[in-house]
Amino acid sequence: MSRLRSAVVPIRFAVMLCWGLAVVAGSTARAEDASASISAAALADWEAHGRAEGLARPDTPCQDFLLAMGQKPDYVEYLGCERGDGMQMKPLTASYRVSGAAAVRMENHLHKVFGMARLVFECCGWGSRPYSTRHPSDGPTVSVGMGVETPSYPREQWQKIPYFNITVAVYRELP
Repeated sequence: MSRLRSAVVPIRFAVMLCWGLAVVAGSTARAEDASASISAAALADWEAHGRAEGLARPDTPCQDFLLAMGQKPDYVEYLGCERGDGMQMKPLTASYRVSGAAAVRMENHLHKVFGMARLVFECCGWGSRPYSTRHPSDGPTVSVGMGVETPSYPREQWQKIPYFNITVAVYRELP
């Protein structure tokens, strides 16, 4: 990740965000998210267009999206979230990692919950094909990916790989 802010602000209440993404009591969000004020016009535009187009609410904080969706297994480590304010589609991208020993379980979980395709080995590592879905079906578009650059270990030997990376992103603008 190119930059992560170290300042965090506790959020002491549970509130539904992004059509089913919840901020869990006692969790944290980046200070830049907590202080961002969203205009009534931006929220009205999202209600009129963005919701149907699968965009996250404009006031969605960068957060542990798997935890917020109730889909984070205890064997997955949350590494942080990065705002892509200067990028196309303005993604909010949460990063995770899982040990090689638990990678098959996580691959199965992401396949079952989000429909992510099974990982394949190409060139230099294991990875999933680019994949996005609405989660829940009337919620925001969520992009899910998993992979690692590694020697060609067969799936049965993934426990030899220290960890796999996982990303979960939601988008705030259309291209």
